[in-house]
Amino acid sequence: MQFLILLRETPRQLAFGALHSFGSSFGQTFLVALFVPFISASLALNETEFANIYAGITIASALCLPVVGRWIDKVDILSYSLATMALLALGCVMISLAGNVWMLIAALFVLRLAGQGLMTHVSMTGIARYFSRNRGRALAIASFGFPLAEAIMPATLLALIAAFGWRYTYAGSAVFILLMLVPVAIWLIRRDAKFRNAPAKSNESKSAPADNNATTAESQTPDSQSDHPRLFKSLYVWFCMPMLAAPPLIMTALFFHQGAIASHKEIELGWFAAGFTVFAITSVLGAFGSGPLIDKHSARRLFPWHLIPMMAGILILAMTNTPWVILIYMGLVGITVGFATTLRTAIIPELVPLDEIGAIRSTLTAVMVLASAMGPAIYGWMFAADISIAMMLIITLIASGLVSVGSWFSERPGFYVPPGIAPKEAD
Repeated sequence: MQFLILLRETPRQLAFGALHSFGSSFGQTFLVALFVPFISASLALNETEFANIYAGITIASALCLPVVGRWIDKVDILSYSLATMALLALGCVMISLAGNVWMLIAALFVLRLAGQGLMTHVSMTGIARYFSRNRGRALAIASFGFPLAEAIMPATLLALIAAFGWRYTYAGSAVFILLMLVPVAIWLIRRDAKFRNAPAKSNESKSAPADNNATTAESQTPDSQSDHPRLFKSLYVWFCMPMLAAPPLIMTALFFHQGAIASHKEIELGWFAAGFTVFAITSVLGAFGSGPLIDKHSARRLFPWHLIPMMAGILILAMTNTPWVILIYMGLVGITVGFATTLRTAIIPELVPLDEIGAIRSTLTAVMVLASAMGPAIYGWMFAADISIAMMLIITLIASGLVSVGSWFSERPGFYVPPGIAPKEAD
């Protein structure tokens, strides 16, 4: 019921967030991967060469994100959105014209930075700083654009590739962005100055007009106005950073090496394919289920516990070779991913003033992207060291438990008090 009330009261702001999470798909791996065989054949690249290029580009775009991402704290969010969409459309045009490896590298860099990085950044940052009491629910609704794109975009683009070829499909994607996404974004918030305006740098940054009862670090300190927010000068962030990086690192690695896991356990790979359907469903349920819990208990209180479903799934996977267990494993992992989707943005306004959300979020997102890039390599090293699948999963469980304990410990009274919040509120 609360979701419906929220949709009725602030439909345009929520649609703006969902539009950008949907539009981020043009730079997401699941969509780019559809074009890989065609691009590789066109430019005479083998699978390993393309994978190495893609990994390097992903890391490079992640390193640029903290620099570009902090600008969202200083400018009108609609202007930032339109610049991001223009950049994303440029990336689509560039890749459609790519005639050599260097042009491909430049095009993929623009696509990854604008799509996976900045479109998602606009969606989550805009929603997080506008909503307060119902922030968790609002982020869950805005994040629905991700599974929606995953459900309809692959089949649509494959059909277009079959009909027109991959180059025309990418060029058409640019047209879609400019003629569909851009006008809708403008229509949704062009008259909403409170949503569009960057948070004022004052002693009392104001949160959303619609909701203002949540714990939020709303006031500024001299430290928080610097280029290095106080959060990054505290031990708190270093205890929580591994917890933030764990889901993308572990999930990317386990999904990347699912063929080896299936072979070791003598399970047909089709079970993993079916598991992704369960994963998609439970990730949506996890995101929507986490929203009310965040609004009731706060993201900080929930954050240390959100790896538990994933840990349970990995434990089940390690203990048995029964094929149907894959569905349970993927379902539990999906719950953690759904929770993480909302938690990792909802927690930021509880830690820093509103005018630092963009800078903090872009930096933490860069950490997560780097972690996802490192995951397959770390597990590959364990394979090379002849560590068994069962032992890898046990190591993963132990590591997950340790980072969860570190995150829990960082929430002890007085460990970190956000600027402008009394210790009793922060603890």
